[in-house]
Amino acid sequence: MKDTRSRPTQSSLTALLAQHFPLDPRRLTVLSALILAVIQARSVVLYQLVQIVDLPGSDDTVYQRLKRFMQFKLPDLLVARFVIAHLRDEQHLLLVLDRTNWKLGQQDLNILLLSARWQTFSFPLVWTLLPHGGNSNMATRIALVERLLPLLQGKRLFLTADREFIGADWFVALRRLSISPVIRLKADSVVEGSPIWVRFKKLQPGELRVWYKPVRVYGVTLRVLACQNAFGQTLFLAYQGHAEKALKRYALRWTAENMHQALKSRGFFLESTHLTNPARVSTLLAVVALAFIWCCLVGEFEQQRDPSRCLRHGYPPKSLFRRGLDALRALLSKPQRGAQRAFPVLLATFDP
Repeated sequence: MKDTRSRPTQSSLTALLAQHFPLDPRRLTVLSALILAVIQARSVVLYQLVQIVDLPGSDDTVYQRLKRFMQFKLPDLLVARFVIAHLRDEQHLLLVLDRTNWKLGQQDLNILLLSARWQTFSFPLVWTLLPHGGNSNMATRIALVERLLPLLQGKRLFLTADREFIGADWFVALRRLSISPVIRLKADSVVEGSPIWVRFKKLQPGELRVWYKPVRVYGVTLRVLACQNAFGQTLFLAYQGHAEKALKRYALRWTAENMHQALKSRGFFLESTHLTNPARVSTLLAVVALAFIWCCLVGEFEQQRDPSRCLRHGYPPKSLFRRGLDALRALLSKPQRGAQRAFPVLLATFDP
């Protein structure tokens, strides 16, 4: 990365993004300005960002420029390439498939999102906006994974998902794409002619039971297990490999929940946007995803520089995301001279 210590904050970020994103310089300027403004304001509402975003012109001119940027379709896989560059040393990659949704009036905003596990969060890779509420169909899921696959050559891939992401075409496609599933099954999912719950009767709380041989699950031969927690809730899991590793991988599905919370109510309040056009929401999500990733990386840097002690529950007082978000917001609110000294250090974390 070039030395940017003498450049203003936004110019430094623009110069870094220019090395990785094949965009017109004017769009790169707006992108970097938006990333900084979203972090500083913790908001995605464009008219609220007008007073913060560092772009020339009157408020009306800036607002129109932001709206025009949201109409621009960013290159496909732009965020995914950037994330994978940060994860290039990972030979085993855990993908997490999940949905996040909210309503604006009567309009459903329903995002199917594929992410890659990083620390206690997942980093967004690719997504699609569903034209309806509720679950996605198998063709949409398969297309989403196939979009990403060319970037993941040479990596061992696992995919974990909840029980809404099941079906024969879907499981067969994962096998064809050499992706090992770690997917929760419904109690009535049919396994070789009978519901899976029939094979795991009389489970005790805390018990883990593995079926003694591989079975056919939605057209694919997999191992299955069941376990029950202290509240009587039973987990049925289809997987390849070892049961203990599969359970640990499935538990990491919650890194995607942490990501969704950071994008929404615990971070940037993505659901507060008034945008409903799928293409514009997708562009906004890319901006927020980049801001989120940078905050996480800065949080990791801050934790290494000054480790925080865990509380009684075993977790630090702040997540890596929140620690990075607070550090960047504090820096951006300081006088320009202080920012020029500290900003290059935090910017370097964002450079793959």
